[in-house]
Amino acid sequence: MPLLKKDFQILVIEDNDGDFLLIEEYLKEEVPSSVVHRAKTFRDAKKFLMQEPQLYMVLLDLSLPDAQGRNLVSETVRLARTAPVIVLTGNTNKDFGIQTLSEGISDYLIKGDFNASQLHKSIVYSVERKRIGLQLEESEKKYRSLFHFSPIPMWVYDTDTFLFLDVNEAAIRDYGYTREEFMSMSIMDIRPEEDIPLIKEIVSKNKESGSYYEGELRHLKKNGELMNIKVQSNQIDFDGRRARIILATDITEV
Repeated sequence: MPLLKKDFQILVIEDNDGDFLLIEEYLKEEVPSSVVHRAKTFRDAKKFLMQEPQLYMVLLDLSLPDAQGRNLVSETVRLARTAPVIVLTGNTNKDFGIQTLSEGISDYLIKGDFNASQLHKSIVYSVERKRIGLQLEESEKKYRSLFHFSPIPMWVYDTDTFLFLDVNEAAIRDYGYTREEFMSMSIMDIRPEEDIPLIKEIVSKNKESGSYYEGELRHLKKNGELMNIKVQSNQIDFDGRRARIILATDITEV
C-alpha cells in the first residue's frame, strides 16, 4: 500500500463535535504524520480550500448547517482541485452517498460503520486513484497536443463503422476538407472507388490482429487529386470505441 506523505494535510468538513473527534482520533492512530484541519460550515471550508494549495485529502460530511446535498458535493470537489474527496454519510443518506460517486468523489463511508483501519485504507486508495487519474489526464493532454499540432496528417477512425472520430489540422490543410466535413465522412470517402475492397480487407485484418500496420496506399483530396500515401497505424481505445490512429505521409513526389 502506498505511503502517505509526511505532514499529510487533511481537511475534515464536519459540524458535529463528536464525529470530528472520532475521525481525528482515527487519523492520529493510522496517519500520525497527518495535519488535520477542520471546518464546521461550508463557508469556512470554501475559504480554507481557496487559500490552501497543498491539501491532500478532504473528508466531507453531507449535512452542514449552511449546505447539503448534490450542490455541496459538486462545489467541494471543484474547490478541492487535485485533492480527493471522501464523503461521510449517515445510514439515512446511504443511497445518496452512493450517488455522489458520479459527482467526482473518491469514496463514501457510512458514519458508525467504519474504523480507523478502514478510514486509512479508503484514504490511501483514494490518493492513489487520484494520482493515477491525474497521470492519465496529463498523458491525454500530451497526446492531443502531439496529435493536433503534428505537421503530418493524422486521424482516428472507428474500426466498426469506418467513420472519422478526430482529425488534425494537417489533414484538414492537405486534404481540403473542413473539420465538420471530415467528421461526417468515413475513411472510404478519401479512397478511389476501385481501392475500397482492398481497404476493407486491410481494416478487417488489422482489427482482428490489433497489430501495427504500415503500407503504401492511394488517397483522394477533396478536389479529386490523387496522392500516394505511406500509412502507419496502431489500434487504440478512443472514448470507449475500438479505433485506429493513422499517420499519413504524402510520398507522391518522392
